[in-house]
Amino acid sequence: MSLVRVLALVPLALVLPVHAADLYRFQVTVNGQTTRFGFQTTQETVDAFSNNELSHYVPGYTGAESVDIALDYRGLQIQSTFPNAFGGSANYTELRFTIPSLGIDQRFTGTDRDNSADRLLDYLKSSDLLGLINRRLVAVSPFDPIAGNPNSMMSQMVANDFAAGMMDPGGRGAAAQGGKEASPNLIGLGLRLGQFHQADVDSKSVTLPLSYTIRSDIDPRRQLVINLPVSRTEVQGAASYYTGLGLAYRLPMNDNWTLTPSGNYAVTGSKDLGSMAQMASFSLTSTYVFELPGMDLTIGNMAGYYKTLKLSYDDYSYDPGIANTVLRNGIMLSSPLTLFGKAMSIEYSAIDTRFTGSELYMRNYQELGVTLGTNRSASSARSFLRAGASYLFSSKSKGFTVNVGYWF
Repeated sequence: MSLVRVLALVPLALVLPVHAADLYRFQVTVNGQTTRFGFQTTQETVDAFSNNELSHYVPGYTGAESVDIALDYRGLQIQSTFPNAFGGSANYTELRFTIPSLGIDQRFTGTDRDNSADRLLDYLKSSDLLGLINRRLVAVSPFDPIAGNPNSMMSQMVANDFAAGMMDPGGRGAAAQGGKEASPNLIGLGLRLGQFHQADVDSKSVTLPLSYTIRSDIDPRRQLVINLPVSRTEVQGAASYYTGLGLAYRLPMNDNWTLTPSGNYAVTGSKDLGSMAQMASFSLTSTYVFELPGMDLTIGNMAGYYKTLKLSYDDYSYDPGIANTVLRNGIMLSSPLTLFGKAMSIEYSAIDTRFTGSELYMRNYQELGVTLGTNRSASSARSFLRAGASYLFSSKSKGFTVNVGYWF
């Protein structure tokens, strides 16, 4: 948010080149002389501009020449100008600030150009512009932390909800097992690594999908799952963080059919990318298992609603107003095998995810996966071990995840 200082202070214009991987790109024109440069994070940009003035880099600059800045803010185009005092303009301190895609065209006239930039800051605090900017970024940015790509907060929430209903060990053993032997609760520890490529930029994530499963003594297939995922994503050296708290309840309707409602709250923040948001969700997953000769075929269908909430931070308060209904459907083929003398199972999965509602950079993607693990058909088992990998693809992104999980 303090990045707007660049609108009044334009240093380094003659010494920093633009690289294809820069996340923030500037084109600066001072009295007809155009220079391009860029940065990887908002903090780098603020550090570069806060203590330097244009006169340090442009000999003869007096603070009255015309300045025209075109800023590519992670895919969002922002423009600003100061007029030339020597061209007869009486208001050479006037800052014109425009975001064409949002229909924003505002003018701020202060006692000097720094004061004009301060007035723009005041405008950000008192208007809903920050919410509008964040809403637009999820539609145009390939690596926004909130939504619109596989490593974003919304996409990770969707994946976690679906996993709670279909992918994580749940067990579908006969209900008659219940009551004979107490089924222990399970602590889940894991590690998931993801790397995706979109718009010539790679994003990498490391996630710890922590969980605690409470199993009913009456029917061990009835399970309350508490999820606490923690994740870190990096894009060209810019880091963002995500964590959440979720509840899911696995409710068997019969020996083959299970319904899993889930409710979640999550928050993401990135000083490097100048973004922060919180989100709540509710979803329902239906899982049905068809018993085939020598294997099981599982069909999973999930529908969920994901919405950002109003957020206040320092003097700023905004709500991006992002709300999406998400459909995630998959099939999984499971086959038993013996490995190193132990009963195991191998699972092949195909998943399709589609977003409706708020405009997103990526509205659908598909995944193909394979997982090897202990037999999870035993609902009262005291531990599970699973490891696997998946390949994700769409018209805008390609990448993979590898994961390992242990429940004990």
